[in-house]
Amino acid sequence: MDHFKDQPFTPDSVARDEITTAFREVFATASGKRVLFWMLEQCAVYQEAYAGELANATHYTLGKQGVGRRLIAELDRIDPTLYPRLLLAIADLKATDKAAAASRAANEEGEDHDSDA
Repeated sequence: MDHFKDQPFTPDSVARDEITTAFREVFATASGKRVLFWMLEQCAVYQEAYAGELANATHYTLGKQGVGRRLIAELDRIDPTLYPRLLLAIADLKATDKAAAASRAANEEGEDHDSDA
């Protein structure tokens, strides 16, 4: 029995399959993970929405956060482990970036001492 013959193909299911494939391709690279995380940061997912007396600013931030939550929900629909894995991968990438920056700073400092001698 062919499993795929039993499933109806609708424009929605084809589009959903295509977006699922696209998300998986983006998630497969470190650059793609950086972009996904950057998008979530731009959606203010990791900040407080309340802006005090500025109701319009609060509503604006809540709107951005809604987009971010929708992106997270899409990741969860595709694979419930994608978002947690994204957070872990970003933590690793940030640690690697920090170590590389420290190494560059140490190398530049060493070059400055060499030129002073």
